[in-house]
Amino acid sequence: MTQEQIQIIKDCIPILQKNGEELTKEFYKIMFNDYPEVKSMFNMEKQISGEQPKTLAMAILIAAKNIDDLEKMRSFVDKVAITHVKLGVKEEHYPIVGTCLLKAIKSLLNPDEATLKAWEVAYNKIAKFYIDIEKTL
Repeated sequence: MTQEQIQIIKDCIPILQKNGEELTKEFYKIMFNDYPEVKSMFNMEKQISGEQPKTLAMAILIAAKNIDDLEKMRSFVDKVAITHVKLGVKEEHYPIVGTCLLKAIKSLLNPDEATLKAWEVAYNKIAKFYIDIEKTL
């Protein structure tokens, strides 16, 4: 990531603090509509209660805050990675998440091209971090 892209992501932190759950609810709506085959990997009770969107919103916020040094969020990612492995999340699922997250960002935040590109690059960096950890489990 470039320093400019890192700064763009960090500049989004206040938006994520305020509207993170709205973003993740839109994300799940898009993903379950566009990729219904992944729905069985999710606990629908946690969707209904809002627990899962809240958890994902927190994960995105933590990642944005630490985008310049993802190792700072290692303990959080370790816990999520264990859950992912138990649920059968595979490397090929990450592009689905990335596509849907970018659609949600575009839909709700109407970002300029530089911001959308920064999020695309950031997501790929974060996904690789998760995948690399999950491969060790």
